[in-house]
Amino acid sequence: MKKAKQTRRPEQRWLVRLGFVSVVGLGLVGCAGEEAEAAAAQAPESSSASLGLVERVRDGKELARMEKYLESLYDAKDVVHHFRSRGGDDIDCVPLHLQPALRQPGMESHRIQLAPSTLPSPDPTAIAADPASPRRDTRPTTLEAGLSGPGDVDAAGNMRRCPEGTVPIVKLKLETLKRFETLDEFRRKVPNHLAGRLPVDTGKPRGFEGIEPPRNGPTAQHQYAHAHQWVDNMGAESIFNVWNPYTELTSEFSLSQMWVVRGSGASLETVEAGWQKYRDLYGDDNSRLFIYFTPDNYGSGGCYNLSCGAFVQVNNTVPIGGAFSNYSTSGGTQYEFKLMWYKDGTAGAWWLKYGDIWVGYYPRTRFDTNGLANNAWSIDFGGEIIDNRNLNLHTSTDMGSGAYPASWFQYAAYQKNLLYVNTSNVYSDPSGLTAYRDDAYCYDISLGNDPGNWGRYFFFGGTGYNANCM
Repeated sequence: MKKAKQTRRPEQRWLVRLGFVSVVGLGLVGCAGEEAEAAAAQAPESSSASLGLVERVRDGKELARMEKYLESLYDAKDVVHHFRSRGGDDIDCVPLHLQPALRQPGMESHRIQLAPSTLPSPDPTAIAADPASPRRDTRPTTLEAGLSGPGDVDAAGNMRRCPEGTVPIVKLKLETLKRFETLDEFRRKVPNHLAGRLPVDTGKPRGFEGIEPPRNGPTAQHQYAHAHQWVDNMGAESIFNVWNPYTELTSEFSLSQMWVVRGSGASLETVEAGWQKYRDLYGDDNSRLFIYFTPDNYGSGGCYNLSCGAFVQVNNTVPIGGAFSNYSTSGGTQYEFKLMWYKDGTAGAWWLKYGDIWVGYYPRTRFDTNGLANNAWSIDFGGEIIDNRNLNLHTSTDMGSGAYPASWFQYAAYQKNLLYVNTSNVYSDPSGLTAYRDDAYCYDISLGNDPGNWGRYFFFGGTGYNANCM
């Protein structure tokens, strides 16, 4: 059966206009002035009605549990400022010491850190960038903070910036939780309704007659095009270019990320970060900055972003889970941002750095010595999609930009300047990276090395369903 690729929805078109710089702000600096802001202000209402989002909450008891959970994250009376971003996100500004992570049991006496106590040293063998290189990206890669300054206000007149001493929280809403069968399923990277495949995206829970058994290989539910290396490390860094790819079903996501990993079996632990398009989770068609961690091999102990009170945020300008203000366009401007995970010594936390900003950290106590408590043992960079198989055919969800690696710069998605921090706390070249893909006809990856310019890099992506990817 032949399946035609659908076109992007009208509400996406304003998001992909050419920008003026290659720096990405997180959802709060408009890409086209008042026109973009007007579109963003209307996006939440129009998208929720037109995206085909499915409510899956099991029953009234589970709904009540979800409501109680939302109330537990932070107290509404503690919100000192609220505004709507240009991307349409509702942002609550909560005092740093009252954020979700510091309300969790066992965190009562936690001493907040504002930055790592140590910093990695430069690689003494690194080659300086050649400004005359014809492949050098001449646009700046330093990121804007993402939150605007004085004079930029939302439709209600609220300044789009959280005050010093507070953290921005993209408001988690009940309508989001209701798209998952249970609260525990919401916290999993593979929720219950994705544990097997449905012939159509009915939203019915596992056990529904007609679910296909899980598959491995090129028809796996999670499909990858990624570059992996086994190496003891204290973190990793990458520059991402960001796209807003097509996703066929609301239950499917497309992302570009890096993983830092240690452990196996039930002890597998990861910290992950990058950009992600996932309508069930975010309720719209925007790719977003995301983080994820698991302390239990992708069980219900982990979560995305700030949604379970695990990550301690200390910066007031980076909304984790927020939409970007600009996206790369095919043949046009390429927008980039830089991320780093860094272990602050054996006894320290796992820190997230966005551009030049130390955003916050996962405390060491979130992990154990079989996992990430002391260090990691592998690094991974690349793309991932969910294939929830629509009508028993391979999904048409794009990975990256939807272009294959051979399309190259301005067309295919990439990550560049890949680095890791070795156990001597020195930035190092991941020369042992090996590329993997489930099926090159569906999604592929091409590794390269460009010393002094892009360093270790790769292009990746693909269209999913085609004549050779069924």
